[in-house]
Amino acid sequence: MNASPAEPVLPIVIVSMKGGKVETPHLEEPPDLRHWQIEEFLRQTGKAENTQRTYRGQLQRFAAWSGQSWLDVTPSQVGKYRRDLKLKGLKPTSVNHALNTLRSFYSWLRRSNGYPMNQPLPTDAIDLERQPEAQAAHIEAEDLSEIWAVLELDERTRMRDRAIVAVLSHGLRASEASALNVGSWNGKILTVHRSKGQNVSEVPLSREARSHLEAYLEWRRQQGGMFEPMPESPMFLAQDPKSVGKRLGYKGLHKMVKKLGAIAGVENMHPHRFRHTFGTEVTRRGVDPLFGKELMGIKSDRVFERYIKGVFKQAAGEAYLRAIGESENDNQ
Repeated sequence: MNASPAEPVLPIVIVSMKGGKVETPHLEEPPDLRHWQIEEFLRQTGKAENTQRTYRGQLQRFAAWSGQSWLDVTPSQVGKYRRDLKLKGLKPTSVNHALNTLRSFYSWLRRSNGYPMNQPLPTDAIDLERQPEAQAAHIEAEDLSEIWAVLELDERTRMRDRAIVAVLSHGLRASEASALNVGSWNGKILTVHRSKGQNVSEVPLSREARSHLEAYLEWRRQQGGMFEPMPESPMFLAQDPKSVGKRLGYKGLHKMVKKLGAIAGVENMHPHRFRHTFGTEVTRRGVDPLFGKELMGIKSDRVFERYIKGVFKQAAGEAYLRAIGESENDNQ
């Protein structure tokens, strides 16, 4: 006796009644496993909040573009996706970020036993886009002097803004400076919860930076009320009427630094340039790169090299001039 063929599995149909009339039925879609895997990837890898937001967007866009499970994606499709991103006018940096996000996700998928160990990943054979070498982003001494001069102009916020620039000048990311609390400071060292990864760094401040930070905290004590610097209160407070007394967020801090640059006449000014300047200064003063990475919250040698590339180029030029018995001063 032959077994009867298996009956096809029918989709679930939802029928609603409104006003005695039957509305057009629609299908109840099952949850998308791909998006659940994205959330697991972000949760297990412990990415910072801003990084999670970016990675989630990148992976969801690719999932929508491919329309397939992660296991069914082929190298050819990843290559076509890269081509489509280029056709949309994305810069090489943005295309590479999308590809690196996919690589990171697929590596995690294999580690978590969600992808066969003996099968190549669809991202393995995809090359990154060539991009122009990044230029040094540190702030030149003359521009830095102009910025400090501009800090004296706004009497209402100059105490806070000088303290912010002093802290940023010690290699902190803007998000890390914004997240500081008064209790993060013990009078000499800042305890910084790094925005990338789960590590914590202890960053000593220079004498000048300490004086600016203490002056700002003393100003807050004199103001009292919502400005009183309690250990659990934000280190840097907004002072505009709409959000006065609240934590100065990343956007507010970025806006403040950009405004400084505009007034000082320094092009392309943003908080991260202070971080590059710190990396440059640390290298010029001969600090061991291992310690430099610790102070800046960097784990990768490759990433650290981005901050010190300008120093090596300058040092190479100076070494050549010394070798031929000349110096930069001879050309001035």
